[in-house]
Amino acid sequence: MEELEERINRAVEGILGNESLTADLDDDAAKVLIEWGMACVNQIAQSVTRLDAAEAEKIMSSRLRAIRRLMRSVNKWIGNWEETDANGHTKRLSKVLEQAAVIYGERFSQPDEEKCGTLLKHLDSMEDPAQMIADLRRFLTDPNFSPPGGERWSKKFARSLSRPPSSQ
Repeated sequence: MEELEERINRAVEGILGNESLTADLDDDAAKVLIEWGMACVNQIAQSVTRLDAAEAEKIMSSRLRAIRRLMRSVNKWIGNWEETDANGHTKRLSKVLEQAAVIYGERFSQPDEEKCGTLLKHLDSMEDPAQMIADLRRFLTDPNFSPPGGERWSKKFARSLSRPPSSQ
């Protein structure tokens, strides 16, 4: 049990000590994002309790890296929502989905294009970054969460996924 607590503490310190994970957010939104990250850390640490130390470290390492990547992506995305166009929102959501798949593993169910489009429309209708992050988290973790609306965004999301990435 002591080893588990030590792993959790190291991961928590890594999140709390890394300002780049929340730099673009106001305090309320940053708090929601940090709480999400901490919940992921605890969940991952609990999932490796029965493994030997080397295997647990290997699994935790990749998933903790994914948590930080997810948090950075959400920070940049939600923190700069107004300056981002529909294609940019689609790309950011795709990055978040990639990291969520690593973090949540087999429990994660990749949402279809229609659900992603509905989420984007829902987030676009909101003004509170903290609530946007809370709803994004719920979208990724609660299979029963279904934001309202979304036809316009669903079509844009589907089109942007079918295009090859632009080279810059």
